[in-house]
Amino acid sequence: MAKQKYDFIKIDKPRFHEAIQAYEAWKHLNSIIVNSYNRKVNIPETITEALVCYALNIELNKGTAGDAKNITTNEVIEIKATSNWNEDLTSFSPNEKFDKLIFARLKATPNEDMLYIYDVDLNSDSLKKIQVNKKQSLGDQQKQGKRPRFSVIKKIIEPNNLTQLVKVNLRTKKITK
Repeated sequence: MAKQKYDFIKIDKPRFHEAIQAYEAWKHLNSIIVNSYNRKVNIPETITEALVCYALNIELNKGTAGDAKNITTNEVIEIKATSNWNEDLTSFSPNEKFDKLIFARLKATPNEDMLYIYDVDLNSDSLKKIQVNKKQSLGDQQKQGKRPRFSVIKKIIEPNNLTQLVKVNLRTKKITK
């Protein structure tokens, strides 16, 4: 197994604005692709991770051990996201270890561009109990070396009536509760 590497950076206001510019470029590219091929492209994690880190005041890990870290609590944070408001298919590596799972859900319409950020209140151990099919949990599949997939929206957010920690308005660049 490769050694895990940490390389933390603070997402400051200029990097936040850069991530929003990247979002706008992705949105434009996505609209071209949808018009030509009728298939969307998920938003790149480099955009969502930077936006989440800025909004939650956590540091981005450019290394290999977790996506971010809360420097105050020392928690390793895994960030997952979807650019489809209604559904997702989120995957997890067999070796992922984290203290907190954060999920970002994009609502991009002609009238709004909002990123809703949720703390799903799970760590890598508690996540292993999620059923990914009728016979197996996420942990069962990870033990087989698989990269299990399931919907965070359908399995965690909706059944638990979770509300967002914060919202990021990508048009006004404002963060609200």
